[in-house]
Amino acid sequence: MKNHPKIFQSISCKISALFIFVSLLIFFIFFTHLNIDEEIEKELEKVEPNHKSLTWNNIKKDFELLVNKYKYLFKHEKNIDENSPIWMMWYQGIENAPPLVKSCIQSVIKNKLKHPLYIISKYNLEKYVKLPFYIIEKFNKGIISITHLSDIIRFALLFKYGGYWIDSTYFITTPLRKVNTNFYTLKLNYCFTNSIHFIKCIWSGNFFAVPKKSFIATYGYFAFLHYWKKYNSLIHYFLIDYIIYIAYKNVQEFKDVIIKLPYVPCKISSLSRKLNSNFNKSDISCYFNKINRKRSHYPFNDKKITNYGYIIKNYKLDLNNNVIYK
Repeated sequence: MKNHPKIFQSISCKISALFIFVSLLIFFIFFTHLNIDEEIEKELEKVEPNHKSLTWNNIKKDFELLVNKYKYLFKHEKNIDENSPIWMMWYQGIENAPPLVKSCIQSVIKNKLKHPLYIISKYNLEKYVKLPFYIIEKFNKGIISITHLSDIIRFALLFKYGGYWIDSTYFITTPLRKVNTNFYTLKLNYCFTNSIHFIKCIWSGNFFAVPKKSFIATYGYFAFLHYWKKYNSLIHYFLIDYIIYIAYKNVQEFKDVIIKLPYVPCKISSLSRKLNSNFNKSDISCYFNKINRKRSHYPFNDKKITNYGYIIKNYKLDLNNNVIYK
């Protein structure tokens, strides 16, 4: 019995230490995201307009009005369904995609579980969404690039159907298991593209999932339409991130979901830099890998198969497994 006070004292110390640790963790998360807000605002102030009316303050006001119009949707959203569609796109048609893109798509096919996969191209786009005439017209005139048309298309699809948007240059090594949230994205604890360093990569506009007619897809789609109806030039290459940021800043519930998402526990850009290295299984160990397809890649290095060669050989495109591409 004499040892009981010491035992209770030890337990009390452990509880106190745990409380302090949890408090510090909460403070760290809050402070980190507070700094992110400040860094984004500073970065936005540096944006140089391409037109006298194309200023961040003007755009910000328009986007905030749209956020306020649609934010009520967030409270009524369901979690992302395990049968929800996956959307990928190769605008020129999957038959015309480079081998590496085909292998990336095959990696998603192998890991999609119950999700049906839709591969969008210029040949089947209108089967799923009909974009306004002025969007198509500006695309045909070269005002909107194929990259930024893709941004509009992803939000249009997710607004109408929900599901995952995954860029066609993601190589995936893990099954897309059910997520218990109404917004999922790849959240990175580092950034691999300097151009978007100011958002700290806490979301990925090239890989995210939402339920049907969600707040972020609805607001995002109409934000893009509003922008391109009003302007004929791009204020910033990563307009998609500015659009998401306005939601993040003005809808606390949406921000809270992003804060709670786990970080991807590996560097998703690592494999891309090692594609020409001799094959090493550990190089392909990250769950999600963002590939830079514009670099030159070689299947062999001094007669030894490279990581690229391994991927091309073992991930040959098979469109028979619940894949819709026509």
